Amino acid sequence: MQDPSAPPLRLGAYEPLLELASGGMATVYIARQVGAAGFERIVVVKRVHRHLLGNREFYDMFRDEARVASMVRHPNVVPVIDVVEVTNPDRELFLVMEYVESSSLSTLRKAAHEHAQRIPVPVVARILYDTLAGLNAAHTAVDMQGHELGVVHRDVSPQNIIIGVDGSSRLIDFGVAKASHRLTETKSGSVKGKYSYMAPEQARGQAVDRRTDIFAAGVVLHECLTDKRLFRGDNELDTVRRIMEGEIPAPSSVQPAIPSALDAVALRALERPPEKRFQTAVEMMEALEAAVSLASHREVAAYLEKVCGVRLQERRDALREMLAGHVAPLAFDLSRDPGDSQTSRSLRFVENGNEVSSGTEGRPVEAPRAHETRVKAPILAGLIAAAIAIAAIAVFVSTRSKPRDADKTAAISNATSAVATATTAPIASQITSAAPVSTDVVVALNADAPIESVHVQGAKKIELAGKSARVTLDPWTSTLRVEATLENGKKTFAALEPGDTSAKLAPGKKTTTVSTGNAVAPTSKPDLQGNPYGAP
Repeated sequence: MQDPSAPPLRLGAYEPLLELASGGMATVYIARQVGAAGFERIVVVKRVHRHLLGNREFYDMFRDEARVASMVRHPNVVPVIDVVEVTNPDRELFLVMEYVESSSLSTLRKAAHEHAQRIPVPVVARILYDTLAGLNAAHTAVDMQGHELGVVHRDVSPQNIIIGVDGSSRLIDFGVAKASHRLTETKSGSVKGKYSYMAPEQARGQAVDRRTDIFAAGVVLHECLTDKRLFRGDNELDTVRRIMEGEIPAPSSVQPAIPSALDAVALRALERPPEKRFQTAVEMMEALEAAVSLASHREVAAYLEKVCGVRLQERRDALREMLAGHVAPLAFDLSRDPGDSQTSRSLRFVENGNEVSSGTEGRPVEAPRAHETRVKAPILAGLIAAAIAIAAIAVFVSTRSKPRDADKTAAISNATSAVATATTAPIASQITSAAPVSTDVVVALNADAPIESVHVQGAKKIELAGKSARVTLDPWTSTLRVEATLENGKKTFAALEPGDTSAKLAPGKKTTTVSTGNAVAPTSKPDLQGNPYGAP
């Protein structure tokens, strides 16, 4: 933890305040930008994990996101306002976006579900209208020389649509967008985006264009109107099957209160042959206007406050306390990778003039253990050589006794197992996650309903498949907290102990602890999840 008397941590001119989310590629923070003559403002910083900076594909993809988003200038697109690359003393790469006080559409839907209601049809129509306006700006964007960029977002989904407190909706996250003259090109046959919102041609890995985004917008519209997932299956294969051949019901057949005029809009956007869909975002905007009366931005803002006001106020209060100095900014060590699950993040609270801390996972921050040092190369080589010798002797002894073929196979299998045990057991206890040996741990999560999203600190990869999920992590030394949201809107949790490879997600209350000396007392923590800036 940073010394209380030390100046605030900075990333160039930016001081991180709150961590919104951390994924396999980057960590997203709310930060304060400071400048000359007392200038300051709140922004969002998306910082790429350092261990990915050596991967040219990730590096170029991240720069592409900044390049594409910076050239799409429209009120319904969150702009990138700065790209910072630092090489001294440590290499850093991050982009800076305008901060919009908002909630994502996915969060708004879940909040409405908690209130036992659907989002009103006029509000849905306005949100989609604004989103389509942002899409049209992306589709028609040009570079500095006036050449059309040919942008296709490819990831239009509720997670990438945010609704601001001003009632205006905005499109975010161009991380997987397709554009002309990108530094990175999608490999032939590869698929990018969220399966549940993919058009058929995108799911097949075929060429995509602006009509691919129209299909995704149609899925979002259908789900917001019906309050039901359209194509989500038990796994990715089942989801793709439903996209290709599953029934697409008219929204009014699912929810009779929906105006039938909206059926035509949704079903045309969801036509499987691209030539039968709306050919531009503007066409779909005009169809929406003709089908239903759109809510005003003031009405959208009022509805957002009604269902998400508590969440927004908690974030607002937390930022106010930090800016006033009552709560220290989020502390993290720049010498360690924010994607490393070993890293502890904590908040420092000032109580009665004394500073106390709370770990993100609900435990006091622990100092690194003395034995966590990298094993020397000669020791590692010796351990491997000894293991190979043990295995060779085991195979020799087993074959000398001339067992039957099945027994011989078992003997060789046992010998191979001996190699694994002999090599991994001593190494795992001495080597840290910084070692050049792959030590990834894959944890299988299971729930009673389809899993919508999963958050685990330091996760390198998260794969969702219906009621199960696979999370790839570096080895960890203390309990990790897993938070997941199910398709029905329920929050679930699990605790991962070192060495766990599976866990059951169950309902529970998220708490954290504050430590003062040896005493540990539970405290509430503002719900700062529901990242309004997409999955990093």
